[in-house]
Amino acid sequence: MWNNIKTFWQKEKLICIIALISVIASLVYSFGYRIRPAVDAFAYDQVGWHLATGQGFRLDLAAPLIQDEAITYQGPLYQFFIAGLYWLFGHHYEAIWIAQALLRGLSVIILFLLCREIFGSEQRQIGWIAGTIFGLHPDLVEISAMLMTETVFIFLSILLVYVIVRFENGMNIKRAMLLGIIFAAAVLARSTIGILGLVIAWLCYRQRAWKPFIVFVMIGGLLMTPWIVRNYRTYHIFLPTMANFGYNFWVGNRIDADGEGGNPQVLLDAIKEKGAIEANYYALAQFKTFIKAHPLQYLKLTGSRVLKYFSPLRPMGFWFYQKGIGQLIFVTSSALTALILFITSFAGLGIAWQEERQNIRLRVVGITALLTCLSIVLILVETRYRLPIYPFLAVFSGLAAQRLLQNWQQYKIYLIKAFAVVGAIMVWDVALEYDKVIEKLRGMF
Repeated sequence: MWNNIKTFWQKEKLICIIALISVIASLVYSFGYRIRPAVDAFAYDQVGWHLATGQGFRLDLAAPLIQDEAITYQGPLYQFFIAGLYWLFGHHYEAIWIAQALLRGLSVIILFLLCREIFGSEQRQIGWIAGTIFGLHPDLVEISAMLMTETVFIFLSILLVYVIVRFENGMNIKRAMLLGIIFAAAVLARSTIGILGLVIAWLCYRQRAWKPFIVFVMIGGLLMTPWIVRNYRTYHIFLPTMANFGYNFWVGNRIDADGEGGNPQVLLDAIKEKGAIEANYYALAQFKTFIKAHPLQYLKLTGSRVLKYFSPLRPMGFWFYQKGIGQLIFVTSSALTALILFITSFAGLGIAWQEERQNIRLRVVGITALLTCLSIVLILVETRYRLPIYPFLAVFSGLAAQRLLQNWQQYKIYLIKAFAVVGAIMVWDVALEYDKVIEKLRGMF
């Protein structure tokens, strides 16, 4: 193992340095701000600590189990992840910050390896650029300083796509087992990634790899079985991950909804009255009723979510711990890096469509990006919900940057078109919600 690491360092020093800088940036931010858990992060912290101290998967120990809201948050893998760290090192956030910073560095390395698999070692500049954009993006640095699921989930999603691409033309039983393990872990981190099962099924179909696909399904199901059994014994229903599916649909799609997240009073009242599990199904029923009664409004909300998802005017940085000039600097840097990422990735998508259409491996990344977007915009949207698409967009940003550096005159048209698309999204976003955009900007002054 150490020999392999030494060899990789000797051959790929630049990406190792980029990964190290990413780790250092995350550590400096984490230890500099020392952000205390709040809202969702507070819930993850409490559940993790209760697990570590043998009190079970609980948020509020005083509440009856059926009314405990621990089951309504994303997970359960992240809660067990921080529980393991608490069990080893005590109730210290520093252990989580360090672990998440290291995962950020590993994510940079795996993203580079993904690019190398797609484009070949002779075009490793694409991986360098993608790794830099991803590794130093301020939104991803900031989220690694919080007790939030994104850092672990993004690491697993990059790893999953890398393994899918690696086995794109040679699936076998052993590889299917590895794929099943990573897939199950990713789904238990955040269930929306389950949609990538369609990509895996498609690749197995292309290869006529029926037996490996069956093994993949069996391994994934086997690893999820303990949590499914626990939920069945606790709530007497089939619940493969967490009970928040209905909540998310209802929060983002109601008569008075704007397509974004939050905790409206109607949802809080439903949870209090019915309990976490029953309220989830009630919320799903409310969403179905809304769809039937107002299909055009749902389409309008979905369209607005697409705009918000890709709008650089929706930066990170509006958190409780930031204020004044520091917040202004972060929000500005977040908006600028989002602008750069979206413009260059859209340009890269255009180049890929023209020149790399037969590249199955790049197609897998493109489909992953599309499915990642759809898994959110059909439900609800917040700025941090788009972070999982960033590494896959960074691949296309790397492609665009590499081509532009090679031949600016030939490829600048793609950059111009991408700028026009992103500019139109920004104008439309402001036109639809001018008051909200201005309100957030005023809040910094």
